[in-house]
Amino acid sequence: MMSLYRLLTVLILSGMTLIASAAGIPISNPARVEDVQEILRIFAFDQKIKTAIRREVENSNNTKPETYLDPEIYLRPFTVEAINLRMSVVVSKYISNDYAQKLLKDLSKPIGKISTRIDREEMNRGSDVAKSEFMKLSPADRKAVNDFRSSANYLSFLNALKNSTDERKEMVGQWAKEEMQGRANLARKVIAEMTAQYLKAEQEDKMESLNPSDRIPLTGLRYFDQEARLTYEYLRANIKQSKKYSEEIKSLDLAKVLKAESLTTRQGLENSNLTVLSAENIFSNNTKHFESLRTAYGEASQRIVMPQQQREEIIAGNKSSTERIFDLQIRHDEQLRIFLELVKQVLSLCENRFGKIKFVDNTLHFETDADLKQYNDLIKRINVTVQAIKDLEKEDLEYRTQALETFKKK
Repeated sequence: MMSLYRLLTVLILSGMTLIASAAGIPISNPARVEDVQEILRIFAFDQKIKTAIRREVENSNNTKPETYLDPEIYLRPFTVEAINLRMSVVVSKYISNDYAQKLLKDLSKPIGKISTRIDREEMNRGSDVAKSEFMKLSPADRKAVNDFRSSANYLSFLNALKNSTDERKEMVGQWAKEEMQGRANLARKVIAEMTAQYLKAEQEDKMESLNPSDRIPLTGLRYFDQEARLTYEYLRANIKQSKKYSEEIKSLDLAKVLKAESLTTRQGLENSNLTVLSAENIFSNNTKHFESLRTAYGEASQRIVMPQQQREEIIAGNKSSTERIFDLQIRHDEQLRIFLELVKQVLSLCENRFGKIKFVDNTLHFETDADLKQYNDLIKRINVTVQAIKDLEKEDLEYRTQALETFKKK
């Protein structure tokens, strides 16, 4: 007994010429796609392909854990119906319309149904079971099955499968790639959208309005999903810390520190000194927290099992962005330190000259020109420092906006 799957091998090895075009070349009078769909359904060829794809994924996962694929997610698009349609579009180009229609008629006959049943037995339970079922047939039916499998109609279908092999493989590969790319793009889109919201809220000083989702789409490619989730959680942690920092700074109301009424009373000076001390602690804690987040992100990224090439690309990308961000952070922190030091010098001047500096008609009046000059010089330096801080924050925002646009194009 010759099966659908073994017969093709036997024919190739024996050098027999199959009916239809040369290997890999579509014919001029192709079958209707819907006819081929029905043929593939009858032979359960679509189910066999689905099983083969799953087996290939499982084998790959066992031998290449660095590119592990979640079968349930990865195989979701590969339904029997979808496989049937896509395979039929390809195979129909390699079998003639006449042979396809004749084969469909043969398959509807009793002997065609018997042959198909035995083929299914071999596919589902193995060749030994199929051979046993074949031997249970009467001699007349065994001969009829062999005659059917030697017919031009049946062989034309085998030939179509053989000649379409390369195109079918290419189609499945491209299909899988497009599905994976689509899921990856969706995951990136979620990250990009949250980043854009983060930058907008930061620019508008409305961090309290942010409420990022904790969900991110999965692609099925484990290392990609783990890296995407890590990046997403890192971004959410940054947003959480930024909101906390923003709320703390706003609650301090640093603008009051240098107001004239705060510089000419004991209570005002005491409150201003406490505010500056709180600001120093908030700035320091904020810097430490962001450094801790970056360190944790880097360490977690190193623990993800992935291909070496992808790891090197991620490390290179992170190194470039981290160096730029770290440089901006250092310069920003230095300007904040200078700002607070200058504010403390103003407070110290007012404490040392307490009682000699008056607040009259909404104006500070100093007893000596030297004190006035020292005060004006400090305020001038404070304004220069504040502008430097704003310039660095603008540069940082522009850099991250540019990085976001680059990320969207990946």
